[in-house]
Amino acid sequence: MILLFLLPTALLIYVLIRNLKIYFALYKNGLNPQFDIFGIKGLRWLDSSNAHENFTQMCSVVGDKTFSMLRGATPVVVTNDVDLIHAISTESFDCFHSRIPEALSDDPITAENIHMFAAKGERWKRLRTITSYGLSTVKLKLLFPTIETCVSEFLDHVNSLSDGHSVVIDHSHSLFQNHTSYVLARCAYGHKEQNHRVNNFLSVFSDAFGAFSDFQKSMTEKITYIFPEMKPIFKNILIAKFLQSANQQKFLDYLLNLISKFQSRRVIENNNNDQLSDPEAGKYSLLEFFFEHHNEKKIVEKAEGRIDMKKVKVEKSISYQEITAQCKFISVAGFDTTANTLTLLFNFLAHNPEIQEQIYNSEIKENKGAVDFETVCSLPILQNCIFETLRLFPHASPLQMRICTEPITIRQYKFDENMQVVINPWGPHRDRDIWGDDVNCFRPSRFENLSEQQRKAFMPFGVGPRQCVGMRFALLELKTTAFRMLQKYVVRSAQPVIDRHGKLVKMTVRDTGTVWPTDKLGIVLTKREI
Repeated sequence: MILLFLLPTALLIYVLIRNLKIYFALYKNGLNPQFDIFGIKGLRWLDSSNAHENFTQMCSVVGDKTFSMLRGATPVVVTNDVDLIHAISTESFDCFHSRIPEALSDDPITAENIHMFAAKGERWKRLRTITSYGLSTVKLKLLFPTIETCVSEFLDHVNSLSDGHSVVIDHSHSLFQNHTSYVLARCAYGHKEQNHRVNNFLSVFSDAFGAFSDFQKSMTEKITYIFPEMKPIFKNILIAKFLQSANQQKFLDYLLNLISKFQSRRVIENNNNDQLSDPEAGKYSLLEFFFEHHNEKKIVEKAEGRIDMKKVKVEKSISYQEITAQCKFISVAGFDTTANTLTLLFNFLAHNPEIQEQIYNSEIKENKGAVDFETVCSLPILQNCIFETLRLFPHASPLQMRICTEPITIRQYKFDENMQVVINPWGPHRDRDIWGDDVNCFRPSRFENLSEQQRKAFMPFGVGPRQCVGMRFALLELKTTAFRMLQKYVVRSAQPVIDRHGKLVKMTVRDTGTVWPTDKLGIVLTKREI
């Protein structure tokens, strides 16, 4: 009986003393810690479905663009400060070359199946460099015919939903997820799904992901944040397997099956002297590029401390396990963010018909046939609409985070080793001092003449060397899809126009690490009279 009383008491005292030490260290480092002695509030806010709103609101309450809090027993710095963000992400990147790892994720240094997003140090540099080459302008030109074909098939699918004159889309986010996952399956794996009506990729993905962020962290992970000492126990192979999500394993098995099919086609190609039985398999894909650089050679790479990335010599090789991990990451990030952007973009265009007609009359009307690569790359009005959508809704913002790998002082702030940093673009993107009194309004024309301050504050794809590697691919897909849809349809809202600027659109953080619209945002597509 006495032990039952003493054990919890001793545990409570231990946590109290430990967290007090962390709290005073944050205070001494000038990081404005918010008092939360057990780190429960920080854990709840950082992993909340409303995290993006919490951070922005907290900055207003604190009266500072930079503050810190405890995530269980982990110190976390949250910042909306544009200059500090650039200092961390660019100027001092040598000490912030890694992202925050998940509590029970594989070791980014020793594990074989690590992708670019989770990788640290020189390993990140190697995986990033290879992927960057795979998505270079030269390679995007090779991918463009596949993207254009996918968009044409998507429009055929949309037309099949028509009554002959118009198409009513009750759930536009679901529609665009269907499309962008289809594009990804083709461009990443060189694999042609049956059609948009039977999209197995999306079906398996939807079963594995999409939950609200509040439910993403298991009780095991939350306990690990509060008691890091428990991590070795929960990372035990048998326990980890027991805790693994069955649906996420199913998604991984599906991806492995796609990779296996790709390898089989590759063998046929080699045996038949490049005469493929399936002409679709001969088109460029990211998986093809990865296997061109496949090498199981063991490479010793530095991951900890300060690393001068400019001096790192990259060996262009990637293991089979890394290819698999890369595909898993690209599969989640590569279509999800693009689907979100298309959903919000068409919601804005539906509520702002004059902007929609400006795009059509200035950039689309004279292009009656299929669009080519050069045309897509030169659509300034449409691109400004996409940028304004991303300014108002930077849906990849929860993914913009860093971990300090060596003690460093930046301005008045001192960052200790392993200190986590959460970058919140929602703050700069909606800062009235930066964008003006119409900061919450959809006004694409603001991107025609940005000030230097506005350029620095616009960061939907991140900042610095770890900026989104798929940015150019995403913009190419976004512009191609929007161009072809506006070429054929006039877009209207399925609801009365009561919100031209997206102020009523509710967004929530999902377990993909991205921010999704919760509303269906229905649209009506009416065929243009040409």
